[in-house]
Amino acid sequence: MITYVIPSIPRRADMLGQAVRSVAEQTVGCQMVVELDHLRRGAWHTRNAGIRKALAQSASGDLIGFLDDDDYLLPHHTETLIRVIAEQDAILAYSWFEVEGGTDPFPQHRGRRYDPADPHIFPITYLVRADMLSRAMERCGGFQEDTGYGTWEAQDHPVIDALWYVSGGGRFGCTDEITWVWRHHGSNTSGMPNR
Repeated sequence: MITYVIPSIPRRADMLGQAVRSVAEQTVGCQMVVELDHLRRGAWHTRNAGIRKALAQSASGDLIGFLDDDDYLLPHHTETLIRVIAEQDAILAYSWFEVEGGTDPFPQHRGRRYDPADPHIFPITYLVRADMLSRAMERCGGFQEDTGYGTWEAQDHPVIDALWYVSGGGRFGCTDEITWVWRHHGSNTSGMPNR
């Protein structure tokens, strides 16, 4: 079973609709958990709530993916990441993106494998083994609160570090293939604690 966790805010229902459709149109069957942030607690809190729901429904060998409400997947996204996980004996796999409304701010990281000795940002739109995500969440408590605009990567790093640890290190797979679309627009809220 593959489950996507999509945190969302009510004012982005139109973009959420496209995100949901993109999961439904994957070349392999997927389900999703959409978690709405009615109390403006932040993406990190909403994502953690969605993860808890997804983990409660998952079994050994299942995969959990992440998608922000204002982005969308290309139809081959899930199939590509499943292939990367199998070929690279990985617990987690990420791909690259096309930017709609802007330019890629991290072209130097496209296709670059993650190394905690020389860490870099990689997209949250990854697929991860549910059992490993569960262990990582127990270890670190989940995604963390943003400390302010410009430091959005802080919410991701505790989970990434915990996944690296529980997997025994080095079991992150990646590809430079473009499999999803990252929207840049006037309503982006990455890193804004009171979005």
